[in-house]
Amino acid sequence: MYEAFYPELFLSLAVLVLVIYGIYQPTLKTAIIVLLVTGLMALPNEQFIFWEDKTLDLTNGLLTINSWISITKLIIIVGSISILLMLKDTNISGQTSFDSPVLILIVALGSVLLVSSINWLSVYLAIELQTLSLFILTALKRDSAYGAEAGLKYFVLGALSSGLFLFGCALLYGLTGETSVHAGGQICALTSNGEAGKILITIALLFKLAAAPFHMWAPDVYEGAPTTITALLAIVPKVGVFAILVQIGPVVNVLLASAILSMVYGAIGALNQTKIKRLLAYSGIGHMGFVLFGVTIGSFESIQASLVYMIIYVIMSICSFSIILTLGLTKNLIVEFSGLSRRHPIMAITLALTFLSIAGIPPLAGFFSKWLVLLCGISSQYYLTSIVAVLCSVIAGVYYVRIVKIIYFQAESSLLIWKDVLIRDKRGEFRRSILIGLTLYIILFIMISPNLLLQITHDATMGLY
Repeated sequence: MYEAFYPELFLSLAVLVLVIYGIYQPTLKTAIIVLLVTGLMALPNEQFIFWEDKTLDLTNGLLTINSWISITKLIIIVGSISILLMLKDTNISGQTSFDSPVLILIVALGSVLLVSSINWLSVYLAIELQTLSLFILTALKRDSAYGAEAGLKYFVLGALSSGLFLFGCALLYGLTGETSVHAGGQICALTSNGEAGKILITIALLFKLAAAPFHMWAPDVYEGAPTTITALLAIVPKVGVFAILVQIGPVVNVLLASAILSMVYGAIGALNQTKIKRLLAYSGIGHMGFVLFGVTIGSFESIQASLVYMIIYVIMSICSFSIILTLGLTKNLIVEFSGLSRRHPIMAITLALTFLSIAGIPPLAGFFSKWLVLLCGISSQYYLTSIVAVLCSVIAGVYYVRIVKIIYFQAESSLLIWKDVLIRDKRGEFRRSILIGLTLYIILFIMISPNLLLQITHDATMGLY
């Protein structure tokens, strides 16, 4: 009965031990081993995957387990492992890194607990656990003005969204007298007060997803944070928030408006960007629009399509951030990719294929996920939204193809050539190379044989019904 919560218990104990252990020893390798063990514990087990949402007495009705939860936990753990693999043994400022791996573990723990929560109190505590660690990680570059700005922006807007979430919870609790997520869901539909509470909670979660019109923090925070932490922000918290958003049954009109705005903002905002991390921030906003569109439709197939989209988004993000880190750009400008095809032909084709996949060019993985969501949109008669989604994909395609053009067809400027001569060419490290290889393999071949992915997401979505 308690096996379902071994991953959380193990991860919590490991974090407590590593906080002490990290004073004397580097914690990176240990953290990776801890997450691997947690992942093995979290593997879906026949015994509890088909429990009909039995809350366990052990957690006093705060946490639960079903197939949706165990699959999203696995995605979070895989995402966190890949972030740790991207880290170097020395941290941002060049000393041996003690703090980053432990904080990344805490973010993973917060996300895993968030996915399992079925009580507003445990949802709030899990969100705060993950967000507070992210505040510290975002501002890790102590001597950078951009880093301080990113940390402060994320802190202020994160506090605002937490306030909205608590206000929404207070309205629901006042109405129902219960803090359980599901009890609130049934009654809220009947009264305007409950609806208001649900809307506030939905908005607070959209803040965490960086969906428009609550996306204003994303580009600055992505740019100011160290690149590894930007990758963490783009991957792990979004999976957790998406999973809980689907489970609470959010307000459809708010989601639909946010989905359309996110697609439009994500497509148009990135057109004139010169820095790669800002471009990826807008790209993430556009992707969240597609994911939310699937959640809005609310049918079994559309939620499955959203989960597929989320998994492929995570894979593409891991690939693109690993390549950016391996190339070691000095200013994170898009222009720095020029002439890459002559310096690193293999890196160039990998990066080009990843960006084409993010743009949704067939037969790559990105096209498959967009196609699934649009298919559900058309079959549920969301014609106008689907047309907007296609148009936004076309506009977004422009700036991804522009990067491919820069990689292959733009001559290097003399400044960049000198930079390469002066800075010794660091070859991609082994761990990042493994990440890039695996993710690229999935991006290229998932379209040929998507059965395993569809089966996993189908089993996961069964857990919601």
